[in-house]
Amino acid sequence: MLLDNGSVLYIASADISTLIVCYVFIPAHAEDRMITKNQVVEDGFARKNILANGIENKGMEIAIFNSYINIMDNKKFKIYQCLGMLLFFIFLVLKPGTGLGNDSKVLRVGVPTGFPPFSFKGKGEYRVRGYAVDVITTISDINKKNVRFLVGNPEDLLAALRFGEIDVVSGIVLSEKLKQDFDFLELNVFVKRFFYVKKAEINSIKQNDLPGKTVVVVRGQPYMDLGLDWQGLTIVQARSLLEALQMLDSNHAQIMIGTSERVVNYLVEKHRLTDIRQVGVTMGRLPLAIIVSKGNTMLLKQLSVGLGMAISDGRLGKVEAKWFSSRDLAFVWSQYKIYLLSGAFFLLILMIGFIIWNYMLKSQVTRITRDLHISEQRYRELIESSPDMVFLINPQGYIHLANNTAYERLSIDRDCEKKPHLTSIVDPPCIQAMTSFLKMLFKTGYGSNETRLISHDSRLIRVEMIAATIRLGSEGEQLACCFARDITERKRLEEELVQSEKLAIIGKMSACLAHEINNPIGIVLAHTEDIISGELDPKEVNESLHSIQRNAIRAGQITESLLSQASFKDNAFKNLDLADVLEVCIHFIKPKLKNISIHKDLSSRQYFVYGDEISLQQAFINLLLNAIESIPGTGDKINVQIEHKTIEGQLFVEVLIKDTGKGIAKKDIKKIFDPFFTSGKHRGFGIGLFVAYHIIKKHGGKIIPISVEKAGTVMHVRLPAAKKE
Repeated sequence: MLLDNGSVLYIASADISTLIVCYVFIPAHAEDRMITKNQVVEDGFARKNILANGIENKGMEIAIFNSYINIMDNKKFKIYQCLGMLLFFIFLVLKPGTGLGNDSKVLRVGVPTGFPPFSFKGKGEYRVRGYAVDVITTISDINKKNVRFLVGNPEDLLAALRFGEIDVVSGIVLSEKLKQDFDFLELNVFVKRFFYVKKAEINSIKQNDLPGKTVVVVRGQPYMDLGLDWQGLTIVQARSLLEALQMLDSNHAQIMIGTSERVVNYLVEKHRLTDIRQVGVTMGRLPLAIIVSKGNTMLLKQLSVGLGMAISDGRLGKVEAKWFSSRDLAFVWSQYKIYLLSGAFFLLILMIGFIIWNYMLKSQVTRITRDLHISEQRYRELIESSPDMVFLINPQGYIHLANNTAYERLSIDRDCEKKPHLTSIVDPPCIQAMTSFLKMLFKTGYGSNETRLISHDSRLIRVEMIAATIRLGSEGEQLACCFARDITERKRLEEELVQSEKLAIIGKMSACLAHEINNPIGIVLAHTEDIISGELDPKEVNESLHSIQRNAIRAGQITESLLSQASFKDNAFKNLDLADVLEVCIHFIKPKLKNISIHKDLSSRQYFVYGDEISLQQAFINLLLNAIESIPGTGDKINVQIEHKTIEGQLFVEVLIKDTGKGIAKKDIKKIFDPFFTSGKHRGFGIGLFVAYHIIKKHGGKIIPISVEKAGTVMHVRLPAAKKE
């Protein structure tokens, strides 16, 4: 094939897997033709260049042998020829990376030339370069293969691929025929076409200005749809880009279409074609392909895997950026300048708005932060100045935080790292109850408890604790805020009131007990008189003495019971059958019943509670006396009932004391347990129900009054059940 410089491109195949490209200078009158090796020898040219185009992926190595041979006779020429071929063969075998043993790792790739920026060779260059070359080089690096490039026109390269003289053709645009004849990998590339005119001819490329114009393109460049109406246009082909520019400059064509702006600018400047200028640019999709012979699935798979890895690790992107990025930016700017400026203006307005919004947001955040700081200070001062002791405790009972009152009154270290346990400041007998309180608190979220704390000077402080659970943050540790109020003085006053009530009850019971004491005393006197008379025999005397003894013991028990009501014994808790306690209480108040009947529903079952027998007797006697006093006339009755009841999984003993009296007004129902509240009664001090309420509360129970005015009242006394000993 005749090239632009008058040389012939010859692709030969030898026994070794090495392709030799020979450029042979021929006279100017020679015709375009494909020549063979024998023809080159027979022409007997005085000067011959042999070029071994051994381009590998690590670089291009060129072996050029220039020899000037004076042919004296054919025999001498053949000797030199044989020696040269022998030396060249030895060089190829010994050269690293190109020996016979390495042929299996060499990928023979054909690429077209004159197609910048995809594959081209500069003037005086032996190495082909471009986008298609770099893509194959990258894939070969991934597959760890050497690569050897051979250049030629697309038809010759495809023919060589078909006959197995090369392995791959890269940089050729796909057509439907190629898709049918070969296997391929498609690379979709978006490229630009530049329109050039002579300055005085056309100012811009418009559709209605094109009919009748002559358009010059470079021969061999692939077709790409430019979005133009080609009817009425005359298309001519130039052998090179320089020839196309010269045709445009000499007015043989009015428009030239090129693919490389930089190459055109270089040629225009070098050859001083100053009247040529660029007037437009368009972009289109160019379906480049990596082509292998039909059925070579092994090689196609290797190339596909390498291409996929090049895409995934970003190498293909770097190749595209190398050859197209700067040109793409120029194209985008020329085509979308108005939109880009509008977008930039919009972004500027948006940025200014964002700055203003950010400033307002910062001002708002600053204000909110200041308000939060002030609010925090207020709450901190409120907690710190509280006379109650405040604790922040976790489910294990460790104190995370306490206020000044707690630090001053209790033996708590202010060091935040040393978190004391709540039980370390609790009176030892109350530790078990405190542990139960913590479990119930974190289970239900709320709790209250009365206990004794140890002060810094080892005194016991009786406190009432009220606590509720909190959570610091959405996923923070669950804690409990606990308020402990000192009720030592209040408890002392309550105990004094209880003692006063006990004395008042003794006064009320004196008349009842006098009757009970007179009965055994009368029996004792009767038996004494019989003995003194001397009329009894020894056996009857002995029986009288035993009767005197029994009645004296009975009188002593009644007196002891009366005295025990006036005394106070702490820590006298034990397991009691509440039904027996009620029997004793009913027996005590019988003299007060008069015309009032009492009905007992105390079954034979046992109802055990854990408590102080004397205190519970006092509480139930007060409730029974209160029921008696609420009944105005005769014929009324009082019902006393006892039963077991399970509430939220816990077993209780519940006593119901129901009367048919005048009832309690709705407005007074919440006040009946207040001290000195009499509800219009003319007798009593109004502390009976108050004392009963606190005795039951001390035993872990509660009193629930249910009353209908003028229809009677029911007192529900609920105490925790205890196991039988």
